[in-house]
Amino acid sequence: MIHSAPCDKKTTPFSKQAGFSLVDILVGLAMASVLMAAVVSLFTSMGRSYTTQNVAADVQQVARGGVELMIQEIRMAGLNPTGTAAAGIVDDFNPDSGFHEDHEDNIAPTDANNLAFTMDADMDGRIDHCTEATSGCSDIDDNIDRELIAYRINDGVLEKYRGASAFWEELTESNVSNLSFTYYDENGAVTTEREEIRTVEILMTVQLPAGPGRTVSRTYSTQVRCRNIGL
Repeated sequence: MIHSAPCDKKTTPFSKQAGFSLVDILVGLAMASVLMAAVVSLFTSMGRSYTTQNVAADVQQVARGGVELMIQEIRMAGLNPTGTAAAGIVDDFNPDSGFHEDHEDNIAPTDANNLAFTMDADMDGRIDHCTEATSGCSDIDDNIDRELIAYRINDGVLEKYRGASAFWEELTESNVSNLSFTYYDENGAVTTEREEIRTVEILMTVQLPAGPGRTVSRTYSTQVRCRNIGL
């Protein structure tokens, strides 16, 4: 009589392994959450740094560009090659001072926040100021914008006076937090007397937002010698 031997049951390696418990899963989720939070924080910090650096570059460019524009014209203040133009730093462009009536009361006197001056840019022996053929003007001048110069800050905007249109032109957006002028005489001493001014120090601060609750500001300053005044 043939008897069959009982079959041995083979046990696979996986049959003896227990599954993940609820505690294991919760611990894993907690660790993953901490890791994810760290990654998010890192990318957020990198994003803020990148934004701040970009804004800082923009702010520096605006401040430098505004000051450099003023430097070029302030150097030429008082240009009077013929000796008959009476060019120089002024307090107004009013008719009482020999200018066309369209310019009356359009500028403030030269002080710590305002600067105005004239130059004979076309070297014709007079300061161009006639916007129309009236009030002693025989014709319309074509170099007014180059010969009547003024700068100011108005509600955070750097502005330049355009004599041809008798209007203030905006040179920047409303991001200038400070514009100041300091004046020095021929000996390097600070002066408030317009006739004594030989050097002008410009200081301009520009400020821009760099994300929620963050701002970046840069200040640019330099001194400019008025080469044509006091010759």
